[in-house]
Amino acid sequence: MNRRPPWFLLTGLVLGLGVGLLLAWVVFPVRYTETSPDTLRPEFKEAYRALIARAYAYDHNLPRARARLRLLGESAPAGALAAQAQRALAAGRPSAEVHALGALAAALGEAPAPVPTASALSPSPPAAAASPTGPANTPSPAPSGFPTLPPTPTPLPTRTPQPVGTAGAPLVLRALKPYCNPNDGPLLQIFVRDAAGSALPGVEINIHWLGGDERIYTGLKPDVDAGYADFLMAQHEVYQVRPAYGVTVTDLRPRECQADDGTRFWGGWTLTFVQP
Repeated sequence: MNRRPPWFLLTGLVLGLGVGLLLAWVVFPVRYTETSPDTLRPEFKEAYRALIARAYAYDHNLPRARARLRLLGESAPAGALAAQAQRALAAGRPSAEVHALGALAAALGEAPAPVPTASALSPSPPAAAASPTGPANTPSPAPSGFPTLPPTPTPLPTRTPQPVGTAGAPLVLRALKPYCNPNDGPLLQIFVRDAAGSALPGVEINIHWLGGDERIYTGLKPDVDAGYADFLMAQHEVYQVRPAYGVTVTDLRPRECQADDGTRFWGGWTLTFVQP
């Protein structure tokens, strides 16, 4: 005697599953209320950081900002803020938002260690910068994308960049030094200090060259310095550097550097702006 399979059980299982999903997803969906910020999606976490940074820009209450950021459960909030500031700058977000993110990142980055004092404004660039006379010990090959110049007794022609004053400017050029590091290429390193020698984060720096402009902000790399910004120059361009309020430094171009073994490579400049 043949027994028919219990199709009614399978049909009931499918119907029950369908009804259960309908009730769970449509009729009685789960609603999250008063959740902690660490459960937010990445885009909402960025909005949360931006709001905290805007609040800090208004009241400068660092303990409150740190407590709010702690709710995100991130081990390196300063790094997350700096990375978000760079993304915001690249995406063309409002400058006030970029400024606020960079300033808060720099403030958090300064907390573990004292801010550089006026001694950082001595003729030597800050410790993060390489020696202006070339690599310290063993020279490295020239970075990819820039030619290694053959040893020759005839140096490449260069000019000394000149600052041009701006009326009523609170920032002046304190130091201009060659920067030679074969691992970095023709880099413009910019440091900004206040009158007491403390780093100034969130300062807008305008870079101009023939056919192009770029805005960068200090404080987006707090691991280097809270008042630091940099820009990689192209080999055949001539640049002008001007803080949002200050002097304009003209005729900046990649310069020739030579390692101890005679290897030549393209280097840049280190500029230090201070408030008088």
